[in-house]
Amino acid sequence: MSWHPAYRKQVLEPDFQHAATHLSHHFIDAMTAHLDTVMRLPAYAGEADQAAGAKVRAALVALHDAPRPEQADDVPDYYFALQRKLEAALGEAVGLVRVGLSRNDLDMTVYKMHGRASLLDTGERLLELRRLLIEKANAHVATVLIAQTHHQPGQPTTVAHYLGAVEDQLSRDSQRLEQAYTRMNTSPLGAAALAGSSHPLDREFTAARLGFDAPVGNTYDAVASADWQFDIVSLAQSVALGLGRFVNDLLSWAASGWYRLEDSLVQGSSIMPQKRNPVSLEHARTRFSRVLGAAGMVSYSHHNIPFTDLNDFGPDIQGALGLQHRQLVGALTLLDACLQHGDFDERKLAEAAARTDTTATELADVLARDHGLAFPHAHHVVATLVQRFNSEGRLLTSAAPADVEAAGGPLLSPEALTAALDPSGFVRRRNGLGMPAPEVMTIRLARATERLAADRQALRDRSEALARATAGLRGTGKEQV
Repeated sequence: MSWHPAYRKQVLEPDFQHAATHLSHHFIDAMTAHLDTVMRLPAYAGEADQAAGAKVRAALVALHDAPRPEQADDVPDYYFALQRKLEAALGEAVGLVRVGLSRNDLDMTVYKMHGRASLLDTGERLLELRRLLIEKANAHVATVLIAQTHHQPGQPTTVAHYLGAVEDQLSRDSQRLEQAYTRMNTSPLGAAALAGSSHPLDREFTAARLGFDAPVGNTYDAVASADWQFDIVSLAQSVALGLGRFVNDLLSWAASGWYRLEDSLVQGSSIMPQKRNPVSLEHARTRFSRVLGAAGMVSYSHHNIPFTDLNDFGPDIQGALGLQHRQLVGALTLLDACLQHGDFDERKLAEAAARTDTTATELADVLARDHGLAFPHAHHVVATLVQRFNSEGRLLTSAAPADVEAAGGPLLSPEALTAALDPSGFVRRRNGLGMPAPEVMTIRLARATERLAADRQALRDRSEALARATAGLRGTGKEQV
């Protein structure tokens, strides 16, 4: 059949190239697993059929190392190109692969196999980023950072407290990833077009051969549902949204000199000699944004379409899924580099902390806790003091006991006032659950390290199970699961 040039150029050629580049091994593995299942059927238990099946299987496995088939004008997709290549070598025996098999269940199986491989890759990258965050936080448990609320200086905390919060959020993304993997790791094979097959195919055996936890329970669901794609893009969105905010803070701190990247991660200006542009962080930010854009491509392709097997969430959306993963990988790789080859400037952070009035909360607490003022009264006294010092261009940390008394407060000792206004002291006094005191954060980071190790083992278990299944498929075929 000769395809119309518009259909060939706009659909068949790009789909074929995508499959050949990204899905070839998955197609071969899925076809091999299906053949293994077919060869267990009583109808093909005879010696001749078993011998033919063994030859077909060997030829299938050999395709992993063979040049990928070229697209012929009369071949619609990559699956049929593989079939034609096998037929040229083996003849009609290749028909064993097609017993009870449809492109519907085969394609969806291949897409899921590719999707779970992408998830595992993302999972490994999240673990590495979390490790870097914990490492950086451990180096800065006592480094004071003035945190902002509503784009204004808020209160002193520490770099470790901030980075620990970012890692906590990423740990939940690791949980989301594991949940998404669990939900999607079911096999569509055996669903055929949508109603299954009258051949008594052992779908549980096929699923196990491919490293799936189980077959999809409903054969219609197997080919009509694509919510597992939403899980993948939603996970990527969560990562991108959370880390995009982190990157925005790093860019702000780089602008103020609080965070400094190595020269290999910045660019100068063609006209301004002094410039050190943090371009690596900028590019990480744009790639996180593109993750969100690609997610929209996937979501809108599922909007208001019939609930059945369709191209919308099949071949037509695979490019968007791949695009999203590439953008996410790019962003995570750049951010990794910026954490490994950048650091906080402790001197500048300390100078910034000393110049702010962000310890005002502690002074109000001291007035309430140690001198019996009602907190609203204490709040008013300190607010009056801050307003006076701001108008006079003075630093709050330079206040004397007489200044507090003049604002309507009690007479404090110089030692008590100095301690109340010290940013490092502010942090040390916050030593309750989840707070930034160094001893609290040290314990918290140790627990985060333990959590990371557990998540790493869980992901390793997933990867090793998949590797065992793949090795079995690409072996002699005598391995049974």
